[in-house]
Amino acid sequence: MMKFAVLVTVIVVLFATSYRDPYITVPGNLEVQAGETGHIEVIVEHVQTTMWNLRVYVDANQIEDKFLQRLEISADGEHPILFEEEIPVGTEVSVTIDIKVAGNSPVGEVKIPVIVAGSKGPCMKGCEPFLVQKSLMLKIMRQEPKLALMIPQTAFEVHSGEIIPVEVQLKNYSAATAYVQKLEAVPDEPLHLQMQTAPSQVRPDVTESVTMTVFTKDAEPGNYLIHVKLMYRDQIQNAFTESKTVYITVLEEEEPPPTPVVSTAPPSPTVNPHNPEEKYLYFVAGMFCGACIFGAALMIGLFLKKRRPTK
Repeated sequence: MMKFAVLVTVIVVLFATSYRDPYITVPGNLEVQAGETGHIEVIVEHVQTTMWNLRVYVDANQIEDKFLQRLEISADGEHPILFEEEIPVGTEVSVTIDIKVAGNSPVGEVKIPVIVAGSKGPCMKGCEPFLVQKSLMLKIMRQEPKLALMIPQTAFEVHSGEIIPVEVQLKNYSAATAYVQKLEAVPDEPLHLQMQTAPSQVRPDVTESVTMTVFTKDAEPGNYLIHVKLMYRDQIQNAFTESKTVYITVLEEEEPPPTPVVSTAPPSPTVNPHNPEEKYLYFVAGMFCGACIFGAALMIGLFLKKRRPTK
């Protein structure tokens, strides 16, 4: 009975002299784009006693391998953030751990365990060791490239034999680089074309232009299509496609107008039979001519009568 009382007394004394672990604060979630760096702020404070040999780090052994090999952590178990001096009671300690996510990291959520360890108590070597773990969720995201295929002019009207230059534009609207796999154009027969070599990549907020030359030498009058297709990917081989259509109309050849015949003869006067003044002038002229003929005939008759011989 005496031994039991002594044991209880020792336990009570130990419980009375023990200190709670320090307060640890970490963010609940951290969102990081692939290729960028996230920052974890860790705040440590002990309100009961001093702290010694404080170490703060991320326990990489608890992180999935498929993500761990694409994370660069500034403080891990082998290289912790270390405070060798005494930290007085009530002193707030703030440290930052950087996590750089590789550009080819898969998208997903990763549990990041943050470890705070050291000693607590009013003695140089630390009376009581402590180790506290706080975890946060790292959300790895990736900015997908958005590469637009644009053709400023998609409809053309030409005659057979004409050559058509067509401008093709590649514009990246996103904050991620787009990697061009293929830019091709398939024309209806009998059209032929040549495409300039497309750029291998298009950086964010950049527009690249490529010229496509269309030949219509063997094309009969009619309507033709050219199908333009763009294939591109992001940094980890996710593929995307865009397509556009160009419309070509080959027109009929126009016949030249007939050459007009030019006459050198002077124009003949035209008579308007419906003009009453012209009718009256012709009537007067006719009467005058008739009177003259009649008078001449009468004079000839009288002359001949006088010359006739008498029997």
